Amino acid sequence: MQSPNRKTHSWLPYFCAILIFLCSRTVVALGLVFSQKYLPISPEVWSAGPFWYHQLLQWDSEWYFKIVTQGYQYNGDPTIQQNVVFYPLYPMLARGLATISGLTPADALLLVSNVAGLLAIVVLFKLVREEFGDQLALAAAALLSFFPASVFLSAGYTEPLELLLIVSFFLALKRESYLSAALFAGLAVADRSTGIILLPVLVREMWLNRDHKPLFPALIPCVLLATSGISMFMIYLWYAFGDPLVFWKGQTAFHLGTPQATRLVAALKFEPFTQVILNDWNPWGQASWFTLLFIVLIVVGWYRLRFSWTLFAIGTLLLPYLTLSGGPAGFTSMGRFNLVSFPLFVVCADLGMRAKWLFVGATGLLGALLFMNAALFARRIWIG
Repeated sequence: MQSPNRKTHSWLPYFCAILIFLCSRTVVALGLVFSQKYLPISPEVWSAGPFWYHQLLQWDSEWYFKIVTQGYQYNGDPTIQQNVVFYPLYPMLARGLATISGLTPADALLLVSNVAGLLAIVVLFKLVREEFGDQLALAAAALLSFFPASVFLSAGYTEPLELLLIVSFFLALKRESYLSAALFAGLAVADRSTGIILLPVLVREMWLNRDHKPLFPALIPCVLLATSGISMFMIYLWYAFGDPLVFWKGQTAFHLGTPQATRLVAALKFEPFTQVILNDWNPWGQASWFTLLFIVLIVVGWYRLRFSWTLFAIGTLLLPYLTLSGGPAGFTSMGRFNLVSFPLFVVCADLGMRAKWLFVGATGLLGALLFMNAALFARRIWIG
């Protein structure tokens, strides 16, 4: 990979990264406007508000909206879809913002997502810039910003906040600030399950640097802090509903009654690979193609990246594969799940810089798919 350019420390590269992200958000906005004008939608579909940008609150956003407005609810039946399966940090921040600012819950959800998405791109640029230089950092920011699933960086979903916490974790880890890294990991796992992958990464880095910093006096506090998000959520669920694992058990209802054990066995038998869709460019087909691409990028990036980055990318791919892909959905949503796997975009950017004409063409294609996904998502058509 390219070596970092230590001479450039101005604000201009950060401005370029922000501009790239804002251009991608323009594509999303155009997709929303296009869908509102040309694509029909059933009047029975739930709407969070009257404005065009409220179209970004669909599918899981409705669950987060209910958490913000009504809190967590559970009737004791894990076979019925209920909001206890959704992690608390994102709706908590939105509820706090709505309370303090007077914004509506819908606007608060979108503001948290969009600010987090913008900050995530800035921190990602800083992290990659320090490793590989401005050019590669801008290319990685462009690929992630225009990636078709990046519509969720502006929607009422947890991905933008999760990406921000993850790249902040790796930036703190790079500076050997383990307590700060553990804090970001704890917040990340309070936002979505992907955050738990940061724990083995943290422990491994602490072990490798044990000669520079004492390991055991810091290990236990860091582990407790890195898992505090999920621990506190489980304590709350135990107190409120009498079962600390209800967030896990309730997932069955979201997978047509397929229990976790069945999904895991199917995944271990590689059954999801028999369901790949490679002859269709709708979102279902995209998910299959992107899953295969992610696997290739992990292999290619093995010798190009820090091992901690590769370990995180592997974990980010395996977690939904082992827990979800063995169910009826197959590889659906794998693009969204791996949106936070920034090492994949770094490897892809490195490859793209070797043939810039191909990189430009690929980014244009991704932008077109992003436009399509935004338009479909706004009409409540499943894209992941």
